[in-house]
Formats: sequence, C-alpha cells, structure tokens
Amino acid sequence: MKTIFSVLAIFLIICQVSKAQTNCDDLKKENEYLKKSLQINTPTKTVTTDKIDFNLIKCEGNTKDQTVNLILTLVNHAANRRILFDPAKAIDIEGNEYRSDRISLGTQDNSNDLYTDVPLKTVIRLSKVLPAAKILKIVPLKFFDPSSGHFEVELKDLTISWK
Repeated sequence: MKTIFSVLAIFLIICQVSKAQTNCDDLKKENEYLKKSLQINTPTKTVTTDKIDFNLIKCEGNTKDQTVNLILTLVNHAANRRILFDPAKAIDIEGNEYRSDRISLGTQDNSNDLYTDVPLKTVIRLSKVLPAAKILKIVPLKFFDPSSGHFEVELKDLTISWK
C-alpha cells in the first residue's frame, strides 16, 4: 500500500514539474515575441511639434514598385484631437522631388484622431522613387489641427533601405 502511494506521489510530482516546464517554455516564447516587437517599433529618429512625437520606425523602398514607405508612429501628448495631413513630398540628396500618393493614419487616409499618449501607426508612401536614391535629404510634413491651426515638421537625412 505504501508503495502505491509512493509511486502515485512520484507520478504527481513529475506531472507538476513537466507542467511547470511547459509554462516556462511558453513564457520564454512570449518574452522573445515581445522583445522582437520592441525592436521593430524602436524609432530611428524622433521629431516633436505641437506636443506630437513623430517617431520614424523605418524608411523602406520597394525596387519593383519604385515606392518608398516612411513608417512612423505618432504619439500625441496633448488632449485628444484630430489631425489632417496635406500631401507630403520628399527631396533626395540629388535634388529630385517626390510626392506622396498615400498617407495612412491607422486605418484612415490623410486624417485620424490622436488619443493622449497612444501611438498611431502612420505610413507615408512616396511614388516614382528610383532605387538610385539612397538618402532623402528632407521630408517636410504639413498637417492641420482644427483646434490649433497649421503645423509643419521636417524629417531629415533618411537612409532608404531598399528591398
């Protein structure tokens, strides 16, 4: 009888240890995922105007489509508000000028609500950019806040990562 209880106790201990190991493995996987997401969303440049941080995540070119996507997060440090972007442009180091053909703020085009201290992914797509362009010297972004007026922020010396 004591032997049966001993075997049963050992079996239960082994089950608990293996379950703990599985939980530990799950936590390790989750930690790796979170570390990668933090690395992906780490800004390479940050510019602030009117209490809005423009955090550049990456400047990525597509050689096939001849487009460049500027991927940013906007973080509003003021009260909730709505902003509206004007069409963007960029000038490379050779003086060539490019226009945006799409600006996405979250799921909206050109405008969206910015909530206090909540990042909003923003993608500005520039068209007709040849892969010979390696650096965008300046990207002036103009936007309008109905409660505060017109503003402009400039992103400078952006290296294009071509894919």
